[in-house]
Amino acid sequence: MKASTAARFVGFLVLAATIGWLGCSGPGPAQGDQGRPPSLERQASHARTASLEWGRELFARQCVVCHGERGDGQGQAAYLLSPLPRDFGSGRFRLVSTANSVPSQADLEALLRRGMPGSAMPPFDWMQDEERASLALFVRQLAEDGLVRGLEAYAAEQEEAFDEAEARAIAHERMTPGAEVDLGLAPAASAELGERGRALYAISCAACHGADGRARAVDVQWNEDGTPTRPRDFTAGIFKGGSRREDIVRRLRCGLPGSPMPSTELATPADAWALATFVTSLVPPGAEERVLQLRTRIVAHRVRSLPASPAAREWKDVASVRLPLTPLWWRDQRVEGVELAALHDGKRLAVRLTWEDATDDHELLGTETFSDLCALQLTAAPEPPLFTMGAAGESVNIWSWKAGWEAEGVRPRDVVDRYPNLSADLYGPQPDEVRPLFITARAVGNPMAAEERPVAGEELSAQGFGTLAPLSAGKRTLDVHSERHDGVWQVLFTRALASDAPEVVALVPGTRAFLAAAVWDGSAGDRNGQKSVSVWQELEIEP
Repeated sequence: MKASTAARFVGFLVLAATIGWLGCSGPGPAQGDQGRPPSLERQASHARTASLEWGRELFARQCVVCHGERGDGQGQAAYLLSPLPRDFGSGRFRLVSTANSVPSQADLEALLRRGMPGSAMPPFDWMQDEERASLALFVRQLAEDGLVRGLEAYAAEQEEAFDEAEARAIAHERMTPGAEVDLGLAPAASAELGERGRALYAISCAACHGADGRARAVDVQWNEDGTPTRPRDFTAGIFKGGSRREDIVRRLRCGLPGSPMPSTELATPADAWALATFVTSLVPPGAEERVLQLRTRIVAHRVRSLPASPAAREWKDVASVRLPLTPLWWRDQRVEGVELAALHDGKRLAVRLTWEDATDDHELLGTETFSDLCALQLTAAPEPPLFTMGAAGESVNIWSWKAGWEAEGVRPRDVVDRYPNLSADLYGPQPDEVRPLFITARAVGNPMAAEERPVAGEELSAQGFGTLAPLSAGKRTLDVHSERHDGVWQVLFTRALASDAPEVVALVPGTRAFLAAAVWDGSAGDRNGQKSVSVWQELEIEP
């Protein structure tokens, strides 16, 4: 490889590395780790030393479905996500703490712990430090591998000989973190410092983020890779890299490479701290905590008898856990979270979901009408892979409820129910034996078009993408009831704990399982994979 070609390769790396998203605001504390004992599986893995190979194993289980095997953002679930999963091979990272915009090991580990609020990237706060360290090592390796592929393609385009060893040396140098940016000494927060920050904010930030921090002045901006973005609404509490003053100072000093957020030119380091002091004052108390998706433990307490409805008075004495939700296809107006409570009587498990939704969407008849819907996903796997319908050999069960099914009752509504004056003689008289054929979905046995629906829910099983299927009638034990009052949905799922069916997740008092929740907002056009989801939560079934 000629020296001049190598130099052009370096230029190519600088110009072509334009896609970013993974990164961090710096180490910071592990939010949500305190007071939560790790499971036995996590304790057992703690003795293992961080390594590239371990990172490869973890990536294959937890990350491939979104980021793809090569880390190029082409995983099976990528089409469901916005923002898109990042292509690590671009070598471009969003949140960094270094002068050369290459994330340090601590940067990557901290991001994995926190996740990326405002996207579908979940936190891996439940992992041991060594696991996150291993994943970070492998992500950096994926970045180097991607840069090498880019160099090879560039050499082919230029009709130059390709030297892989030289390309790897260049990629390794490109992905070597520089010195950490010195943030300066943090002055004590004060009213005077905040007022100084307010003046600086009006000059440097208000044009995009608005004088009140709500970012209403700019509808859309564009990242370097051509994808749309918007300035951050500080009042929503959604901060990619954290809302502490040091986090914000780091963003001011380093910018968000690949996005419209530049590094901010300020006269002195003290000005950055003053500006950060004012920005933190724009965040309502508790706003950030409401959106952070951390794994928690939910206890299903044992009772003599289960409540018969989601509004039964017995639920008033049951502690509920709030689960923040994130849209897989991000939008600001969304269902932010659900309240979940669980009980069991030794034979059946009851789980109640409660969430706010201003519109009652239950119409199923129409090509552009969508029903409100919620679902629970359960698994007994020791460590389930993400939110992705299980994996080969590891069944998950999905319990779903649809407002439209509840509204229909035992008989699915037909077009004449919505349009009673519609002429129904288009096909003329039909013999009784062929009449069912005019409802083609029912004729071929599609369970969604069943003539009778005794329950407003459905019980399904899956072992990965493309395998979702309803359980056969003899294996279903799910019962679902809902109530709606003052813009609030309450949905009660009840299912037998035990099952002999291999595809059904059996639940045993004294053990634990994992569950996750999902909500579809019909008025927002949610359907299929367009939904808001929680991360996995530990469900402890009281003995």
